[in-house]
Amino acid sequence: MPHFETATSRDGTQIAYERTGSGPVLVFVTGAVCHRRFAPIRQDVKAFAERFRVTTYDRRGRGDSGDTDAWSLEKEIEDLEAVIDAVGGRALLYGHSSGAVLAMHAARRLPGKVERALLYDASWVADHEEAATYAQLRAEVEGLLDGGRGAVAIKRFLIGVGMPKAFARLLPVMPGWRRLVALAPTLRYDMALTASPPPLDAAAQITVPVHVMAGERSPASLHRVADALAEAIPAATHEVLRGQDHMVSAKVLLPSLVRHL
Repeated sequence: MPHFETATSRDGTQIAYERTGSGPVLVFVTGAVCHRRFAPIRQDVKAFAERFRVTTYDRRGRGDSGDTDAWSLEKEIEDLEAVIDAVGGRALLYGHSSGAVLAMHAARRLPGKVERALLYDASWVADHEEAATYAQLRAEVEGLLDGGRGAVAIKRFLIGVGMPKAFARLLPVMPGWRRLVALAPTLRYDMALTASPPPLDAAAQITVPVHVMAGERSPASLHRVADALAEAIPAATHEVLRGQDHMVSAKVLLPSLVRHL
């Protein structure tokens, strides 16, 4: 079992985190159905640790972190704040997918603790038409979770957000499938975070530097979200990372992290 430390969130929930590397403190906020011990996250951290002191943490309900019955965006921000406090009180943020959603909210609410933020493929729905389609997916996923069918809920979610059906069918025979299914209840959290278009009024209140990114090959809706955020956030910078999709290569991303964070 990897060594980890814990931070205590405001509601008493224990949040597990690890630190790797040296340099400026960077907190990595991960997206849906993953946590710090997943192999792709480990690979990302290895690359980022060449230039940063990287902190990865398990968002509530995942990995070695605790949870409570009542989830809210506020609780997730408090979790992130507890981790920042535990690693020195100020940090750079890198958020991926729904993790970018949290990173943006944290940049607005914690300007004394978030020095800069980089958002990659922030996964809000792009408009109200897309929100209506996503609401149908959310209802299906929540129905499956209510019925105790976490494995089916995971596959339905992943197909719903763009994973090819043929690949989704192979997931149960791939390494780590059981750990993935264990995260199924947290789909409610990520879908709640991203069910509406980005809150541009909140984005306009951000006072810390933010770099907004999207992968060149990422879905068009994520580009529309990135464009809207870059326009709304004061003095934001914006970049499309050539050749990359939603599952961005950490080595390709690292130069942008260094330049902008």
